Amino acid sequence: MMAVLLLALGAFVWQVTELLPIGLLPQIAAGLTVPVDRVGLLVTGYAWLVALSAIPMTYLTAHVDRRRLVGLLLALVGTADLLTATAPNYATVALLRIILACGHGVFWSIIAGLATRLAPDVPSGRATAWAFSGIAVALACGIPMSTALGHWLGWRSAFVVCGLLGWIAFACVPFLLPAIPGEKPHRMPGKLLANPALRHVVLMTGMLVTAHFCAYTYIVPLLINLAQVPSNLMPVELLVFGIAGIIGNWLCGRLALSASMKIMMAIGGIMLAQVILIGGRYVSASSWTDMAIWGLSSAFLVVGLQSRVLEVAVGHEDAASSLYVAAFNVGIGSGALLGGVVLSHAGITGIPWVSMGLAILTLWPAIAPRYVQ
Repeated sequence: MMAVLLLALGAFVWQVTELLPIGLLPQIAAGLTVPVDRVGLLVTGYAWLVALSAIPMTYLTAHVDRRRLVGLLLALVGTADLLTATAPNYATVALLRIILACGHGVFWSIIAGLATRLAPDVPSGRATAWAFSGIAVALACGIPMSTALGHWLGWRSAFVVCGLLGWIAFACVPFLLPAIPGEKPHRMPGKLLANPALRHVVLMTGMLVTAHFCAYTYIVPLLINLAQVPSNLMPVELLVFGIAGIIGNWLCGRLALSASMKIMMAIGGIMLAQVILIGGRYVSASSWTDMAIWGLSSAFLVVGLQSRVLEVAVGHEDAASSLYVAAFNVGIGSGALLGGVVLSHAGITGIPWVSMGLAILTLWPAIAPRYVQ
């Protein structure tokens, strides 16, 4: 159990590291004397690099003992965060983010399969939910707290704390993780797409994550303009989203639901969240319900899709997960890009409609049973 919780701590550090610049865009831009949009590339560019590097880097490290690999990855994120805190210019920060992106995809590709191997007596869905709880805690507490710290003591202090947490996790690896051999890379990850079930869950991952991030990237202006949320209540609204995500992650581990059912619940929740947003101006205080449903759905999305990958790629869990990680990060970048295009052409009201439409398209595996067998 402690070993799986160590993976959750690692997931927390990696998730906060990825999204940390979002809450500190103006401070980082001022500190590095660059425009805000260039700092934004530290997040969107990072996602695209993860998508490009996850598959080849996971394949190249497939033979490495998992305890050694997890330790190296935690040392990487801890060191890169500390170096970012002392970076003299934007080019240095960008270089560090490129290096981090190459390790990010590997960590997310091995974490689910490793969790199930560390807890063989626990249902795979529950073990995956435990390991992925770090994501939910990062979104609910890690990002807001690090953002507050950055505003209070400067943006570099937030990276220092995150880097120290990475090294603390690294120090625990020899004591909590047993030596676990890697997978033998019998097949390139891309060749696994010959498996129709895996091919469709990877496609569904890209589409559903795009639908989610098309709206989630612009969650603040959506709440302000559509749900009529006062700006002073915005942190509380986002906290509700994060807490709901933690609860959803716990439910994923406790409820005896199939991975396909979790995915269906995520699709339905994302669609319902957009409907509530669209009607938000007509229903008082609907935003609280919206954040709760959307937060729950985000947890079911992550755990459900990853669990489905493990189900359809037995014996090739890490390689298949690298395809999932690539598709997930393509979805993050595509969603943010699509949301921006919709915003510029159709205005803020068009975003939830597009997000809901994409979510509806992901329902097709449910009405074509042969694709989910």
